[in-house]
Amino acid sequence: MAGKSDTVVELYERFKNAILNLVPDLGIEFRKLYIAFKKTKNITDIVIYKNGIKIFINLKSGELDDPKKIMRDVSSIGHWGNGDYEILVKDTKNLEYIMSLIKQAL
Repeated sequence: MAGKSDTVVELYERFKNAILNLVPDLGIEFRKLYIAFKKTKNITDIVIYKNGIKIFINLKSGELDDPKKIMRDVSSIGHWGNGDYEILVKDTKNLEYIMSLIKQAL
């Protein structure tokens, strides 16, 4: 996390801990461009930016039930994480809701 602000590091830690609480024995793999949270396959990935984090949910387009429509379908554009859904997060306001979406990838 070298070069990242304390705010972004703290945001990542909050989401990381929430994701790890969803699934026992979840592994974390640090990739060149993203951080993967996986069991047998990647469940979610996080990319750390200067002003926030981008969370990818490893589901195909059309498989995510997102009533609030906060996730972006990136199936037709290039992106670093796995899965067809992403959200740029700058605070913990939607943390519980985002965890409910990530749970769908289990």
